[in-house]
Amino acid sequence: MMDDKNRMLIIGEDEQMGFLLKDFLQKEGVEVEHVKKCTYVFKKLLTESFALILTDIRMRRFNGLDILTGLRKLQPEPPIIVITTAFGGEEVQHEAHEKGATAYLEKPIHFPKLRTLIYENVS
Repeated sequence: MMDDKNRMLIIGEDEQMGFLLKDFLQKEGVEVEHVKKCTYVFKKLLTESFALILTDIRMRRFNGLDILTGLRKLQPEPPIIVITTAFGGEEVQHEAHEKGATAYLEKPIHFPKLRTLIYENVS
């Protein structure tokens, strides 16, 4: 499905969403890492690379929009898909793109659309 790295990073505190995303992506043949804490995200990005990063925007402990800049500084190459609720809509989407996101997906997650976004951003 993806290039020879075939690795994807999921960032988000929601255990259930992380499990569903990881399960879906593994069935697509992707090696997946799910990280729930911001400090672990940055440590991981210092030593590992990923073909694509998928991050939640709304989290209790940190804001996904705020970490986009840090993600881009550590790894400018991989596409970043952000996931959020419809709340905030175009304003949140615009800010996410300004901070380095390459695509945007609203909750509830529509898995066929996620598959399409991954193919479009990694191919």
